[in-house]
Formats: sequence, C-alpha cells, structure tokens
Amino acid sequence: MLTITACEPTDCPIVAAIWNARRLDSSSCWSTADEVDENYIAQLLTSGLSIYIAREDSTAVGFGLWCTAGGEAWLVALAAQDDLLYYRLMAFYCTWATSQSLTHGFAELGVTATTERMRMDALGVIAYEPIGFEPVPAGESGAERVPRVLRASCEIDVLLAALAVQLGGAA
Repeated sequence: MLTITACEPTDCPIVAAIWNARRLDSSSCWSTADEVDENYIAQLLTSGLSIYIAREDSTAVGFGLWCTAGGEAWLVALAAQDDLLYYRLMAFYCTWATSQSLTHGFAELGVTATTERMRMDALGVIAYEPIGFEPVPAGESGAERVPRVLRASCEIDVLLAALAVQLGGAA
C-alpha cells in the first residue's frame, strides 16, 4: 500500500538517496541535477519547502517537493520512477495546494524532452510559457530568442480532474 507522509529530519538521508538515484536515469530531468547529501535536504526542509515521501509498504520509493510562491502552489520537484507514482505524488501536491487555499499551480522546467515532461504532457491540461532564453548575440534580433526554461501552469482543480483520469478515477 502506498502512503505519502511529511518528511521528518530523520528522513533526509532517504530523500538524498532517492534524489541521487534518479540522477542516474538519462531520460529524466533529474539527470542534470547536482548530487546532494542529507545536509542539503535538511536545509531544504528548514527553508520552508514541503517535502513528502512516498512509501510502498514502508519502503521509500519517491518524494515530492513544493511550496507556496506568490500566492500559487509551486511544484518544485517530483521524484518517481514510474508513471503511477508520479501521478499519485502530483495528486497529493494538488490536495496540499487545496488545503492551503491555493487554486493555481506552476512548475519551472527546461525545454528538453524528459520522462517527466511526457508525463505532464499526457495530462493534456498544462499550459507552457517560455520564461528563460539563450542569450542573444550582439547584433542579432531578440525575435530569434531560443527558449530554455518554461513555466508550466494549471488550475489545481483542472489538474486534479486530469490526474483522476490517469489514475483510473481516484486522484
């Protein structure tokens, strides 16, 4: 049975281990993440970020990291090896956002095709807007800017409905 619970300070080594393991998947957005240790995770935890750990029969299998930013729910990261876990963590994020009276959520991600981006695209409800670009060389037109970072956003209730479809009716 899958459970998702708040990260405690004693869980920091577990979160660091999952983070570093996800870095080994070359098709994942995690492949470009820096290696971290339990001290880094502890710093994230004390900075006000919410970290939740997913456990399958008491074995940690993934985590989510999010916070409130500018009146919106900021989905900072989801670490999940499979689609089902990814969507379950995202649904938990939506439930968290709703409990905080937040109605809109966003994430920031690179333009590279990754497993996580494909999972987001499969939901069919997330809007993407370029927010970061490659520098424009001197003398070239800004109209030719190449996006490098996107803001993915969606209303929480719409996202939760799409997740319910992916999860077979129970988000």
